[in-house]
Amino acid sequence: MGTKFRAIARGIIALMLTGVVLAAAVPPARAEQTLETVLKRGKLIAGITYDSPPSGYLDAQGNVLGYCADVARYIAKRLGVELEFVQITASSRVPLLRTGRIDAEIAITTPNKVRNEVVDFTYTYISDNGVLLVREGQSTKLEDYYSPSKVIGSTQGNGFVANWKIQHPDAQFRLYPEESSVIVAVKKGDVDAVLTNEFSAHRFAQSGGFAVTAPWATSPDSIMVRQDESKWRNWLNWALQRMWLEGTLQKLYKKWYGIDVNFRMGDAGEIQPRVTEVGQADDPWKDLPPGFLDTLLGDKSYTLR
Repeated sequence: MGTKFRAIARGIIALMLTGVVLAAAVPPARAEQTLETVLKRGKLIAGITYDSPPSGYLDAQGNVLGYCADVARYIAKRLGVELEFVQITASSRVPLLRTGRIDAEIAITTPNKVRNEVVDFTYTYISDNGVLLVREGQSTKLEDYYSPSKVIGSTQGNGFVANWKIQHPDAQFRLYPEESSVIVAVKKGDVDAVLTNEFSAHRFAQSGGFAVTAPWATSPDSIMVRQDESKWRNWLNWALQRMWLEGTLQKLYKKWYGIDVNFRMGDAGEIQPRVTEVGQADDPWKDLPPGFLDTLLGDKSYTLR
């Protein structure tokens, strides 16, 4: 009985080892790329700001407007899918993206080293300047705010903050979850200035009670995607370059920002060769319906679905 039992045991162990070897030889299941998910779902879920005109914001009727919103509308139409907007804030954008609640953040986020540790970015599609927004009557000289005795307000996750600290390590900051909160803070005198982008600063200055300093930094903004999503990132880069070659991106920029584009498109500012050639795989590129571009470039682009 002992000899027979040992033989059976050896057979079981051999089978177990064989199973381990076979399991090791089978490659793990490939995770579905976002591009595939979007096409299967039939919908692009885009994260966008609701309070940052002219990039992304809501009008009084709740329509999503802005440059970023129109870029998202174009992208969805070229993919041949529906479009859904999800509100993001400076503090929620990365978690929403990493947990799959949005497929991409199409907003005003600047790539930096810390963000690149957890997410990836497309080519630049917006370029903005960093300025200080101050109360009317205060100094608009940047050097007057270099002192650590000055309290600078900004939103959580604002990339300008790290750049300011590099130049002024002793700077004192007070961070807020949303732009509206920091604007209230500077009005009340809780902070001496707001570190923000030039587009937003001039928008608030036009409403009265504020002044804007000269620019002190440039912010190249990109579409944010999940890490290790080369197919999705590649396709978005192709789409941006094709928009550029069509002239659609430049026209949208002029429509919303009132200025000509102040950046170059592509890798090191160069368009990829043969980017207009639509590939056989992983490169959906649907024809635009008649009248789509006219509506997109007009004042009722929010009606596009």
